[in-house]
Amino acid sequence: MISSRSLFVAGVLLLSTALPATAHRPLTIGGTFPSHDQALRVTDRDVSQVAYVELTDAAPALWLAFDAEAGTHVDVSLGVPVLDRLIAYRPNLALLGPGLPPLALPLESAPDLGGRLFESAAREPRRFHEPFTGTASWIVFEESIELPESGTYYLVAWSPDEIVDKLWVAVGWREHYGLEDVLALPTILRDVRAFHEVPAGPSALATAGKVLFLAAAALLIAFLL
Repeated sequence: MISSRSLFVAGVLLLSTALPATAHRPLTIGGTFPSHDQALRVTDRDVSQVAYVELTDAAPALWLAFDAEAGTHVDVSLGVPVLDRLIAYRPNLALLGPGLPPLALPLESAPDLGGRLFESAAREPRRFHEPFTGTASWIVFEESIELPESGTYYLVAWSPDEIVDKLWVAVGWREHYGLEDVLALPTILRDVRAFHEVPAGPSALATAGKVLFLAAAALLIAFLL
């Protein structure tokens, strides 16, 4: 006889596969991580995750930190919302960490760390539509970067120009969602659409409602049997 625990696990797995493979799991939506000593810590960096941040004059950079082993890779994307005012907006990205060559940055950096600079102005942006949230972005940088030594690495994104506005940084490639992520979908959809300045739409809300219904059904079955 199938146990309630098995049914519950199966329900969670079903809900996880119901989420689209193009949707990153949010690390933060609107948080502030303006320096290396206030960096947002990324765990499970192979899992597809994204930080949505609006830069300001007081907090002109987004810093992420993660640990890695020598010879492994980190998959990184940098994007901006598709908005008329951001057509010419091209933020930069840098990777800092052990074993990388010396790099001078126009902002306060972690001491004794080299780095690599990725200037998005030299790249052709790729327009990306995320159907689950109904949002659109220009991806201005995406690459899988090999890490030369074991230790703590930093990703920092900032604008080299006078424009200081919204951007997002995504890491990882493996899609993974838990029940907590599923239950948070209405809030995530609302906040992601607000970040991209897209009005709340019936299609996104309907999708969230369907997934929440499945979550409730899975929980009910698990606890009743």
